[in-house]
Amino acid sequence: MTPGRPTLETVAQAVGVSAMTVSNAYNRPDQLSEETRARVLAVAKELGYAGPDPAGRSLRTRRADTIGVLLTEQLPYAFADPGMVSFLHGLASGLADAGQALLLVPTEGNAEHAHVRNALVDGFVLTSLVARHPAVADVLGRRLPVVSWGYPKIPGVPRIGVDNARAAAKAARHLLELGHTSFGVVTFGDGSLGVASGNAELASQTLVPGVQLAMRARVSGFVRALRASGIDPASVSIVAGARNSRAAGREAAARMLADRRPTAVFGVTDVLALGVLDAAASRGVGVPRQLSVVGFDDVAAAAASVPPLTTVAQSLFDQGRLAASVVLDQVAGRPVRIPPIRSEVVVRGSTAPPRCN
Repeated sequence: MTPGRPTLETVAQAVGVSAMTVSNAYNRPDQLSEETRARVLAVAKELGYAGPDPAGRSLRTRRADTIGVLLTEQLPYAFADPGMVSFLHGLASGLADAGQALLLVPTEGNAEHAHVRNALVDGFVLTSLVARHPAVADVLGRRLPVVSWGYPKIPGVPRIGVDNARAAAKAARHLLELGHTSFGVVTFGDGSLGVASGNAELASQTLVPGVQLAMRARVSGFVRALRASGIDPASVSIVAGARNSRAAGREAAARMLADRRPTAVFGVTDVLALGVLDAAASRGVGVPRQLSVVGFDDVAAAAASVPPLTTVAQSLFDQGRLAASVVLDQVAGRPVRIPPIRSEVVVRGSTAPPRCN
């Protein structure tokens, strides 16, 4: 084997061909005969040459064939939240169809956001952030194609996302049409601040990540729809878990049911709503006979729960595929078009008219 680290030129000399021929063996195999390419690759393997440096190729072509996804949390969050998993599944599917790769870029645990500035990508997808997050400024500073999912809302940046307030109002109207008059809401973090009391100033002063803005919009939309039908917002029991998890939803719902028992509960995510089902079961509260429960997102577990969960569906997988299409259109210089994101109430076994005592 040739001493030192083998290079493209090393292989070319050993085979007796030009450096371009070796490059074509890796990057443009259609330009060579099968025999020539096989001979080049065999010698390269013998010499320990792994192929052209991807970074160097990116510098030459000015394309990385990779899209970065800026996450709201550390990387484990991407695999723990079912809604995020559905979105990323759709995004990865859309990118794969176009021959592109996906790079997950966390905003936390990232000293001075070096991951953002150094990411070898052609564009970014921002997921559930606030516009003032320092990492967002880093992304915009790179002047690459960008699309946001949910939040942030940034002037001039295409955004994909459902109208959370309007979608949550559909959940409220479904329960109202069933005849419910006593309601509870399970949210997480500080997503309930200022909503029940109508204190918009308090809510606006609270610094929260983008995902909390979405949750507040869902709580607000649900409560406003109740108010429009004559329900006093102050009568709505709003409890918050520490995070968006089934365990947190179960704990929050247990507190609500111990204090007072509404006949209908809205979980601002399916994960939380599944926790409400768990809390009801542990307290012997029948769903939907004694308590109706509605979630939001329509993740896979919603249809498989006992009873199956009524939820506000918003096609997260399709939104992921749309995000891939939009950011790649920008990379290619094509015009961008984002159709309205629709939501609908999928009625299953967890909701019914309130029982008459």
